[in-house]
Amino acid sequence: MMRPRVNSYLIASAVVLVWAVGVVLADTWVGDFQLHVATVRTLAGNVTHPPDPMVGTGDGGPYYSPYMLVLAVIVRLTGAAPAPVVAWFAIPNVVLLLVALRRLVGRLGGSAAAATVALAALLLLWGPGSAGWSGFPDVRSLAETLPYPSTLAFGLMLVLWERLLAFREGIGPLVAIGVLAAAIVLVHPFTAVETGVGAVAILIGGYRTISVRWWLALAGTATAAVAVAALWPYSSLVDLFAGASALVEVHRPLRLALLDRHTLICGYGLLGLPALVLRWRRDRTDPLVLMFVLGAVVVAAAVLTRQHQFLRVIPVMMLPLQVAFGMFVVDRAAPAAARVGTAAAAALVFVAGFAVNTAPGLGVLSALPVRWLPRAVADDLRTLPIGADPTDRVRQFAPPGSTVLTDSKWTDRRLNLLGYYAVNPGWPNPWIGDQDARATARQEFLGAATTPAQRGEIARWYGARCVLLTRTPGIGGPDAVDGYRQVSVAGNVSLYCA
Repeated sequence: MMRPRVNSYLIASAVVLVWAVGVVLADTWVGDFQLHVATVRTLAGNVTHPPDPMVGTGDGGPYYSPYMLVLAVIVRLTGAAPAPVVAWFAIPNVVLLLVALRRLVGRLGGSAAAATVALAALLLLWGPGSAGWSGFPDVRSLAETLPYPSTLAFGLMLVLWERLLAFREGIGPLVAIGVLAAAIVLVHPFTAVETGVGAVAILIGGYRTISVRWWLALAGTATAAVAVAALWPYSSLVDLFAGASALVEVHRPLRLALLDRHTLICGYGLLGLPALVLRWRRDRTDPLVLMFVLGAVVVAAAVLTRQHQFLRVIPVMMLPLQVAFGMFVVDRAAPAAARVGTAAAAALVFVAGFAVNTAPGLGVLSALPVRWLPRAVADDLRTLPIGADPTDRVRQFAPPGSTVLTDSKWTDRRLNLLGYYAVNPGWPNPWIGDQDARATARQEFLGAATTPAQRGEIARWYGARCVLLTRTPGIGGPDAVDGYRQVSVAGNVSLYCA
């Protein structure tokens, strides 16, 4: 009796899934996790007319995506705390990504072994440093962003591309394409841009096989998808994309990470370039080749024009390299020496990269409890416990849902995590309309020449229940804010409440 063949991709997927469970249990979330928890909490408290999750004003906003709505409904129906609900949705996100990648590689003619190598490349074959951004599937970035909307949208993007490749063979996948497109636009607009770039590359490659009737059907599907997304009650598509221009400077670090010789966040991906060249020689319309070229053009244009927000398209440039690498390494039609040499070179540069930056290793170690790790590593991964944070003092004097004026965006973010609103948004938020006015007000509040009466007036204007100062030693004393009593002081940290 013949032994059943072992499916290497299932084994690799199981390993990744165990790692993802470990990441969730380690509970070392940082960054935007606080915003997503605040969004779910606010939406669960008011499903029909939620205010902005950062400052508590207005009605709705782009953060209220279908994904956040699902999580909010779960919180509302079960009474569960928002943070663990958000965290554990990392698991279905990972499952979707794994299934979608396998389907995409299979649609391109790759085997389970090719998908296995492509998965390893997708997670590890980036650079010695990590972008550290949502929507980037390197292992270090994913360790921080598994439950984010961007991870869900990335998986949906791979499914849409696979369906679009299937569309070149027939008109059946149209409905799925339309639903997926609308969902991606609402869940994570930056991924929608990436999806569009990849879709254009796929369609360019298949233009000879797509009839006029199919082009019209596809155009109708795209129009319907935009119309469905426009009907979403929590935000406006016009406002959603109009606000993108305000995010240029926020994405400047991506440009630095791309060009900095110590991080080279795309450096290892070049090992897939020979495989792409071979694919191009066999087929000038190969979808992976066209996707890489189009993605590279967008990235280069973003660097040259300093439109940094479009650097979020980097994964579209990298994915073809990684998938082509995976398919080449297991392609028995290719010379064995070339395949072994390519795989060995990838392993060598990956290991050598640890001498420059340990970002990939930190991503893997994120699945371990921090108490098991060396102090230096643990400090890079640990989330500050709530009880040790200055913002915890607010909970003693103001109920959740109160507004607090602070002197730091990091404090604002932490307060959002704990269920409070901040006068100043902790993240870029051009959609509230008065972001600049709020920033000016805080600057005036913290000015050395500002009187206690003026500070009190500013705090009351924005409805602040408390004022928390953690980084401004120049303001202190019981009378620093008129109408607010100093209820707690420790070193440079002072809390005033009305």
